[in-house]
Amino acid sequence: MTETVVYDSGALISIAVRRNRSAFDNHRRRLADRLRILVPAVVAAQVVRRPARQAGLMLTLRGCDVVPFTADHHVPVGQLLARSGTADVVDAFVALLAAQAEAAVITSDPDDIGRLLGCLGVDQPILPV
Repeated sequence: MTETVVYDSGALISIAVRRNRSAFDNHRRRLADRLRILVPAVVAAQVVRRPARQAGLMLTLRGCDVVPFTADHHVPVGQLLARSGTADVVDAFVALLAAQAEAAVITSDPDDIGRLLGCLGVDQPILPV
């Protein structure tokens, strides 16, 4: 089993916004097992709307490492988008981060993430939310 996972926005929404019991329990298990949970900052930005009213989301993020999108990422993300023929910068950053960290991806969109990982030439696990 991988020791690191990357959440996409669908994972965060299921865990903390929709309060999906299974997704929440899996998140708690990952924390208990001391897995490293990475959340790209751009993913968090897609989900955070009213932090004062999103206590569950803010608590979920507290147990994660929020990874910034920096100047070092724009070229590889853009190149990945070109290779994959896709346009979603956030999904591309999720895939790039997963490849770099040798991490599984927890996602609500396994097809797009799988396509992006395939373009990177890696075979990281893709797990449904």
